[in-house]
Amino acid sequence: MSKKLLNILSIALIYCGAVFGAGFASGREIFSFFSCYKTGGIVASVFAGFLFSFLGFTVSKYANKKNMMNGEEYFAEVFPKWLAKFFGILANAFLILSFCIMITGCGALFYEQFGLDHTFGAVASLVICFAVIKKDVKGLGKFNLVATPFMLVGVVVLCVMCMKLPPVSAVFLDETVMPLASSLLYVSYNMVSGVAVLVAAARLADNPRQAAWGGALGGVFISIPLLLMSAVLAHHWEVASLPLPFFGLIYSNFPKLSVICWMVLYFAMMTTAVSSGVAVLSNVSGQKGTKNAFLLCILALFISFVPFKTLIQTVYSAFGFIGIALIVAIFIKISRK
Repeated sequence: MSKKLLNILSIALIYCGAVFGAGFASGREIFSFFSCYKTGGIVASVFAGFLFSFLGFTVSKYANKKNMMNGEEYFAEVFPKWLAKFFGILANAFLILSFCIMITGCGALFYEQFGLDHTFGAVASLVICFAVIKKDVKGLGKFNLVATPFMLVGVVVLCVMCMKLPPVSAVFLDETVMPLASSLLYVSYNMVSGVAVLVAAARLADNPRQAAWGGALGGVFISIPLLLMSAVLAHHWEVASLPLPFFGLIYSNFPKLSVICWMVLYFAMMTTAVSSGVAVLSNVSGQKGTKNAFLLCILALFISFVPFKTLIQTVYSAFGFIGIALIVAIFIKISRK
């Protein structure tokens, strides 16, 4: 593979890995934001995929062109100075909490699948995270070249298998306004961390064109499983009440694939964790990455004792509306140019 294609693919997989977290892979977010609207949600997932690709293209290209080092520099370009500083603080808080939430989820996953104490799963995951994020974006790129393709292929294959099952729920077009608003909210809270990750990843590109296509391709990688899973869950409302609806559907119909589901979910959590970790460290200047990586891992270990469900419900909803302001600011910047 040529260096040019490797750079584009690395950016795309880093972006995809940052968005493709536990809530996505398990189907919990997909049902809540898309499949609950049935056909309207399926249409909205296409709209969300377009937004992810367009924003990935725009942010990556501009970040590379201006030689930006972190998300705070990008915020300074799209917001007034006072608001950029405030938004940078909020984005860093979200990234840190996202890292901690994913580590908490890893601990819970080890307990659910193997009966091991959640601390063991959290510590084992933190050791991997520390090894990756202390090497900054280059370590992130290498990790995602392995983890993200497995995760993507796994989800796509599982979705295709589920499409062969007889549908339980009738799919019809109920409304279009609410599904589109829901998809915008979903994209917006993901872009709070997504922008910071894209700016860091854009440094891998040799020129703005490479960075732009990497961001756009990452949006495509996100949109394919998003559309497939939205369609699957729209036809299977019987799993709506489960904490992990997509995997609940797999477990009940394909029990032998439980280990594959566990691996997909674990990689989804880890790619989000390392992406958030690298983005946080990119925003910290004048200090050694190893020291900050260690402090971040220690913080995550302490927070891992808070229940996973509590963290998810508290954090993600709050940051969804903050992300809308970021998307609006990006479009205003584009229109002015």
